[in-house]
Amino acid sequence: MVEIAELAKQNPWWADAIAIESDEKVKDFDTAAVKWVPRLKKYLHVDKDVLYSLRGPRQVGKTTLAKLIIREELKKRTPSDIFYFTCDLITSPHALEDILESYLVWAERQSNNRKLIVLDEVSRVKEWEFALKHIIDVFSLKGKTFILTGSSSWDLKHGIERLPGRKGELSGEQNHKILLPMKFAEYVETRNPGLYSRIRALGLADNNVRKMAFMELIHGHSNKWVDPLLPLQDQLDALFDEYLITGGIMTAVNQLQTKRDISNSVYELYLQFFFGDLAKMMREETTAKKIVSAVIRHQGKPVGWTAIAKGVDIKSSLTVVQYADILHNLFALNVYNAFDQNNRVPKHRSNKKLQIPNPFFFHAFRGYIENPTGNYFKYAQQFIQTSEGKAFLAECVCGDHLSRLSYNFAPSDLFDQTNSVFYVSTSRGETIDFIARLGSELVPVEVKYQNQINSNDYKAIKKFKHGILATKQTFEIKGQHVAVPLHILLLFI
Repeated sequence: MVEIAELAKQNPWWADAIAIESDEKVKDFDTAAVKWVPRLKKYLHVDKDVLYSLRGPRQVGKTTLAKLIIREELKKRTPSDIFYFTCDLITSPHALEDILESYLVWAERQSNNRKLIVLDEVSRVKEWEFALKHIIDVFSLKGKTFILTGSSSWDLKHGIERLPGRKGELSGEQNHKILLPMKFAEYVETRNPGLYSRIRALGLADNNVRKMAFMELIHGHSNKWVDPLLPLQDQLDALFDEYLITGGIMTAVNQLQTKRDISNSVYELYLQFFFGDLAKMMREETTAKKIVSAVIRHQGKPVGWTAIAKGVDIKSSLTVVQYADILHNLFALNVYNAFDQNNRVPKHRSNKKLQIPNPFFFHAFRGYIENPTGNYFKYAQQFIQTSEGKAFLAECVCGDHLSRLSYNFAPSDLFDQTNSVFYVSTSRGETIDFIARLGSELVPVEVKYQNQINSNDYKAIKKFKHGILATKQTFEIKGQHVAVPLHILLLFI
C-alpha cells in the first residue's frame, strides 16, 4: 500500500480546498492574456459511472482541462472525493494498482460520495489496463468517474477497449474523447469575444445549429447564413492569419498576443515531447524525421508509400506505413485515401494525401528539419507570406476541420479519419481536395484559396449533386454549389 501522505503531494486540496488555486496549470490559465475552455468540457459528465479516455496531442491542454474540472468540482464535493495522479514515474501496472487501491480504501472511509479519479498520462504505464481491470473488479465502477489522459491515440483507446463491461457502457456515454487544438471558430470566440457575439447571434455557438447550417449551405440556402457574416470578413481574415501561425496552441497564442512573437522554446517543447513519446514507442527519431520531411516536401500531393521510402532512403515501404500510423496516432498526421467516384467508395490501396493537420505542428516540424538553428517564428511568418504557403496551410486546416465535422455527424468510438474524408485524383487530371462523409451525404470541398474564381473551378465538384468551393474571399452561389470564404466556412464547423 502507498502512504496517503505521499498521494497528498499531488492532491493538496485534501488538506485545504483552496490549494487548487496554487496549482501551476490553474495559475497559468488564470494569468493568461487569452483563455480557452474547450467545448469538449461539457461532454465529460463527471456525475456518471463511466471511464473516459481523454486523448490529444502534446501541449493542447489536457492537464489544464483536468485541473479546471477539479477546481469546479471542489466547489461541490468533499475534497477527499477527488483524486489526481500523474503517471510519469510509474513503471508497472502493479504500482498503479497499489496507488488506486490505497486511495480508494482511504477515500471510502471518508465518505460514500461519488469519486472523481483523474490519471494523467496513464498510457506511459505499460499494461496500465490490467491495473484498472483489477480495481474496477474489486471496487466496482459504481459511484466513480475516471478520466484517463494520454498523448497516444492507439495506446489509450485500445487499452480501454480491453476493459469490456468495466468502462460504463450502460451509461450510454462514448468513452473516447479527443481534445484537439481549438477549431478556428473557437479561436475567434477566444481571441475576440465581441466579434464572436455576432456569430453567436446566428445560433452558430450551438452544435446542432452548426450542422444544420452547414447542410443548408450546400443545399442552396447559403445567403441567410453567410450574408450577415460578410461584413466581418476583414476581422475574420486577420484572425485566420494568426491561426495559420499558432494553430490554436495556447502557449503560442498567448505569446503572439502579448509579445507579437513566439519563442523557439515553445516549438522545441512540443518537439521534445513528441520525440519523447516516439522513443517510448521504441521508434527512431531519425526515421520519423525522414518521413515528416517527405510529408512537408510533397505538400499534400498524393504519394505512394514506396515512393516515400525511396525518396528518403528507407529500405522498406512497410516501415513508412508503420511510422505514418504512429504519426497519425500521435495526432501529427492526417492520412487521406483516394475516392472512387464511380463506386462511391474509398480506394485504400491508393496513393495517400498526407498532411500535418495543425499549422503550429507544421511550423515546428518544418523549422526543426529545414531551419534548426534559425528563428522558427520568423520562418513560419515567411512561409505564410507566400501565396503558395498560405494556400497550402489553408487546405490543411480545411481538411482537418472536415474530419472533425465528419465525426460530428456520426460520433462514435470507432470513428476513423482515414475512412471519413478522402480526395479525388483521376487519370484525366481531375482533382478534388476533399470528399467528406457527413452522415449519409458525400460532400466535395475544393479549396481555391486565391483572389479570383472562375467557372472552371467548379468543374470537378459539379459531378456531385452538392459541393463547396472554399475560397479566399469570394462568395457566390451556382445552384447547389456554393463558393464561400474559408474563414467563414470554418465557422460552421
